[in-house]
Amino acid sequence: MKKSKLVSTRLEEKDAKILEEIAREENIDKATLIRKWILSKIMGHRLEKAAENYQKGLISVEEGAKMANTTIWKFIEYIREKNIWPPMQTKEELKKELEETKRLLKQT
Repeated sequence: MKKSKLVSTRLEEKDAKILEEIAREENIDKATLIRKWILSKIMGHRLEKAAENYQKGLISVEEGAKMANTTIWKFIEYIREKNIWPPMQTKEELKKELEETKRLLKQT
């Protein structure tokens, strides 16, 4: 089993009640709901930061996927949904990236 660490926070009473209502609707306990939301936000943050670096030309698609801790396909799907493109490249850079992408796709 993976090690876990207890993290706690305080909520206003009205927010705690809303949290309880949502947990009841989802048929899960509050701790599971909070964990699910936090992990979702962490994943979103990683994707966002990786996409920013990709758009600046600092990293490749493969590096972006690794940075976001996801698959290349999921990272490509994310940047397409957000309409994110890398900066303009020279022909040589484009050829190199295309060859690298072909190599990676053959591995999957």
